[in-house]
This record gives sequence, C-alpha cells and structure tokens, in this order.
Amino acid sequence: MRKIIALISVLLVSSLAFASADDELMRKGNDAYQNGKYELAVQCYQEIVAHGNEGAVLYYNLGNAYFKAKQTPEAILWYERALRLDPSNEDIKHNIAFANLQITDKIDVLPQLFIVRWWNGLSQRHTASGWAVMAVVAVIVLALSVGVFLVSRRRWLNLASMIVCLVSLLLAVFACIFAQHESKRYINQPEAVVMQSVVNAKGSPNEEAVSLFVIHQGLKVAISDRVGNWVEIKLPNGEKGWVESASLEVI
Repeated sequence: MRKIIALISVLLVSSLAFASADDELMRKGNDAYQNGKYELAVQCYQEIVAHGNEGAVLYYNLGNAYFKAKQTPEAILWYERALRLDPSNEDIKHNIAFANLQITDKIDVLPQLFIVRWWNGLSQRHTASGWAVMAVVAVIVLALSVGVFLVSRRRWLNLASMIVCLVSLLLAVFACIFAQHESKRYINQPEAVVMQSVVNAKGSPNEEAVSLFVIHQGLKVAISDRVGNWVEIKLPNGEKGWVESASLEVI
C-alpha cells in the first residue's frame, strides 16, 4: 500500500511539474510572439505539443506563429487542426481563408446540392464529443419532461411537458446522428496538407507512372486510399492522383 501511495505521489508531482513547465512555455511563446520573435514562439508552442498537449487555442497560436514566420503550409496545417477542435470558431476560419490566399493552387470546390451543403454545415458546427454531450443533455431533459407529464394534473403543464418531450427527443436523435457522422468523417476520408513545394500526382502508385497534375505546398487534400508509401489524394474539384505520403502532413 505504501508503494502504491508513493507511486501515486510521484505521478502527481510529475504531472504538476509538467503542467507548470507548459504554462511557462505558453507564457514564453506568447511573449515571443508579441515581440515579433516568431521562430521562438513556434519553438515554445511545438514543445508544448510534444508534451502531449492539444487544444484549439494552442494550435491556433501555433498557426499564427508559423504564418508570421512566413511558413504558410505549416500555418494552414495547424489552423486546420485547431478548427477540428473548435469547428465553430470564426477567427480560425478567417485565418484559414486568409492563409489560403497565399498559396499557389486556387482550386474550385465541386458544387453540392443545397440540402447536402446544409446538412454538412449543420453537422460540422460541433465536434463529435460536442454533439454527444448535447445528446446526453437532451435525454436528461426528455426523462424529466416525461416525469412531469406523468405526475402533473394541470393541463397546461402536461401540454408544455409534451412539447418539451418531443423537442428533446428530436434533438437527442439528431445529436446522435451528427455525433456519429463527425466521429467517422475524418476516419473514412482523412485530410492532409501538401508540405513540399511542388508535387507531381501520378496515375498509379509508382514513380514511373504518368503525371496527371501538379500541386503545391499549402493545398489541403483528402486521402482516399493508401498503397505502401503512396497515398491517393482527392482535390477539391474531384480530381484524383497518387503522391508519396512523405509529401503530405495528415491533419
């Protein structure tokens, strides 16, 4: 028992020490950014990430530091990672759009039906965990409204609880659907950012294969297949080709 308590104490002290060190690194990184020392800011933020930390603010700050350091592909990569953790953040979306103005490739997105665009936009307003929390809250409200309906003898209260019951039921169902959709979205088709200056996309996963098109650093692509050290990418306009995985960084 004493050994277990000692081990727990050591782990607790170590975790507090790491947290304190990360707080100091964040402060140092923020100060470096404010003073125009963007390379130092990148170094500090990356060290925090290397400790296993993640967060929309951390990734956003790292993206800003990279952008100020004129490393646009890295900036876009970390902005995209920040957006996945906070999909409704307008500042992140704005910075992604601004950074994309700096890259070479300007590729039109395939048009979608209004209902598909609306559905995807609604689903992507929250993360999978956010929708899951909303579903749990809706179920709790549903249970409470059912309880009120069963015990209340007042007509207006029964009517109100019935309306709340129906609304919370619909919210719980849709929240579950969206949570599942978001949890599988990046698993079914992960995304990446091109990190090399110029990349030739091939017709097959082979260096000798014919080149289909050329892309440049900073472009976000979807990954649709993998064969060895090659990945099949899909551009926003629907074109597909094979590139070496080393030329990309998965978001």
